[in-house]
Amino acid sequence: MIALCIVLGLLAICFYFKWSCSYWRRLGNVDGPAPWPVFGNAFEQTIGVKHFGEIFGEIYRSYPTASWVGIYELFNQPAILVRDLELVKEVLVGSFQHFNKNFFEIDESTDPLLSLNPFTQSGDRWKERRSQVMPVFTQMKIRSCFPIITNVAGNFLDYITKTRESNPDFEAKNICAKFAIDSIASCAFGIDAESFTNPHSEFRRVGFELFRPSSILTTIRMLLVLYVPKVAILLRIPFVPHHVDRWFRKLVNEMIRQRKEGEVERQDLFQAVYDTLTQNGTVDVKNNAIVGHSLTFLTEGFETSSTMMCYFLYELAANQNIQDRVLREIDCVLKEYNGSLTDEAVNKLHYMDRAMYETLRLHSTVFTLKKVCTKEYELPPQYADNQGKRMVLKPGMSAIIPVHAVHLDPDNFPNPYRFDPDRFLDENRKARHRYAFLGFGEGPRICLGMRFGMTQSKIGMATLLSKYRVVQSDRQELPLGISRQSFLLAPNNGIWVNFVKRHLS
Repeated sequence: MIALCIVLGLLAICFYFKWSCSYWRRLGNVDGPAPWPVFGNAFEQTIGVKHFGEIFGEIYRSYPTASWVGIYELFNQPAILVRDLELVKEVLVGSFQHFNKNFFEIDESTDPLLSLNPFTQSGDRWKERRSQVMPVFTQMKIRSCFPIITNVAGNFLDYITKTRESNPDFEAKNICAKFAIDSIASCAFGIDAESFTNPHSEFRRVGFELFRPSSILTTIRMLLVLYVPKVAILLRIPFVPHHVDRWFRKLVNEMIRQRKEGEVERQDLFQAVYDTLTQNGTVDVKNNAIVGHSLTFLTEGFETSSTMMCYFLYELAANQNIQDRVLREIDCVLKEYNGSLTDEAVNKLHYMDRAMYETLRLHSTVFTLKKVCTKEYELPPQYADNQGKRMVLKPGMSAIIPVHAVHLDPDNFPNPYRFDPDRFLDENRKARHRYAFLGFGEGPRICLGMRFGMTQSKIGMATLLSKYRVVQSDRQELPLGISRQSFLLAPNNGIWVNFVKRHLS
């Protein structure tokens, strides 16, 4: 009897997986790659053979005339991979009411701080969280942080100058992460993170722990939270580790005390969010709100900025003719402003700005934009010449926009692997589809920290390049490759550069 039950159970499981793997075929012979039982189209990702960005890129290129492709996520959950840019526009903007949720589900009781980040919320809660933090990232508030960032950039330059005397090789992500974490610590928290002077800096350690798996258990935690969130919620596995949560609460409570008692007076990002949340006395400073939004500063401005900067250095080192133009522009602007890198001077670094956008195109920090359907949505025909049965995307299914693949599509950017900042000249921007570039996302959920990230990156790079030229180190391994242990873009074996002192006339 027991043996019969086992056999019947196994047959039921096999039948279920065979049935769940046939969703798109049963719905109407939708084109898409064949799934694996349980793993869907994510088998190679699960065993570490490929990054999910690589898998989606292959699927994108395999169906060149499709508007969308039927795929399967883990546990054979049906989803679509969006190819057509008009459909991208619909998902991000035109039909936003159907796709207003990011695929990042958390439990507020397990992750109370992260639940304050607008990225993790949808509907009315998203609107509320976004309205609380938006005033912090206005142009005026960012401009008020300019002297703070320039001071950090000076420390960055001093660090390079001192270190290169004993060791000429620099891992670009490492040094850019130090700059970004110090910039955010100073602008958002009013403290010195000591990344350039203290190898055991607590702030730097916490920042790295949030984004970089440091152990097998941490990797498993991140995979569950990112790809199987309901399982993570069931197991009560937080994205923000408990010791990081405690560390942030202690830090922010001390900052609130200092400012209440008049020990510290600063018009920085922390003060802006503090004033916004307490202006009507409706928010108790002891609750999660201020601590949670303080964590948002870190998530918005650290990893993506430092990644973009390190790949920016890589491309300048690999394309010396483009670096020449960047350096000439920096020199001309500094000369115009008597050697001072002012707010107005940074805004005149137009070619550097274009080079950074081109870096984001060629090296997309985020591989995909994954939106969850919240309201039944009728998809356009899979192929333009097929006006047959219309498919419906049901609530809970995902629409995945493969940013990296879109950026490298020759139909969107001819000769896509060539580094060419002039792609972002105004006339060239206008000539292509607006949604061909998605480096910051688009629509109502566009990246909140975009302006702050670009500002701090331009200040840091302009300060460094005003004194040094960047060249590739002999330690650089080519091709770069991407790390399959990181959900954000990361080089497989680092980006190694040298800095050569410029002899300015």
